[in-house]
Amino acid sequence: MTRCTHEASPYQLLHGRPHIYDEVLGFKFRISPDAFFQVNQTAAEVLYRTVRHLCFPKAGEDRERTKVGGTLLDVCCGTGAIGITISPRVDKVIGVELIEQAVEDAKHNAALNSVLNCEFLPGKAEVVLPGLMSQLSLGGGSLTAVVNPARAGLHHRVVRALRNQSAIRRLVYVSCKPDGEAMRNFRELCFAPDQQKKITGEKFSPTLAVPVDMFPHTPHCELVILFER
Repeated sequence: MTRCTHEASPYQLLHGRPHIYDEVLGFKFRISPDAFFQVNQTAAEVLYRTVRHLCFPKAGEDRERTKVGGTLLDVCCGTGAIGITISPRVDKVIGVELIEQAVEDAKHNAALNSVLNCEFLPGKAEVVLPGLMSQLSLGGGSLTAVVNPARAGLHHRVVRALRNQSAIRRLVYVSCKPDGEAMRNFRELCFAPDQQKKITGEKFSPTLAVPVDMFPHTPHCELVILFER
């Protein structure tokens, strides 16, 4: 099989180490064969700094570990890179990821970097988020969301859960293909409440878009969009 997960057909190590390691913004990361990680390290640091700044612009880039507080919700978190690099600024990070190996990497990476305020949950975001949002509503406090989906974008139930969580005032969307399925997500985040679609939450507005050239000498770039309400 050319495209198959470890769960469907377990990988077998034939030679060498079972993981590779990389370092981004002073944090070390273990990466499994099934996990996604940005291959351009220098550009990845620009990307993650950009995401961090859009999430918490008042903290100031000159003080990378200035604490702002609140909770960061990291949807499609992969190996935990975004959440872990932002973790010094918040009280808690909650990551959700489909790929089980990536979740194990994220948990390992938090421990590897002595980060104690991160929790990573395995499963489909459209299944995990509705229940998680109910828990977050009970907890109170500020809530910021980052979503970093694959090219297929977010499931409509994920967008609905984000829209209906009134505590989320800032949402940062990282897209590798903004002119594809992600455009559907952008519209869903920004149209007026729709009872038929069970979207009752206040709409978001796109306020800033930052392209990051992750793929030099190609026409592609990663697009980071800040939505606010």
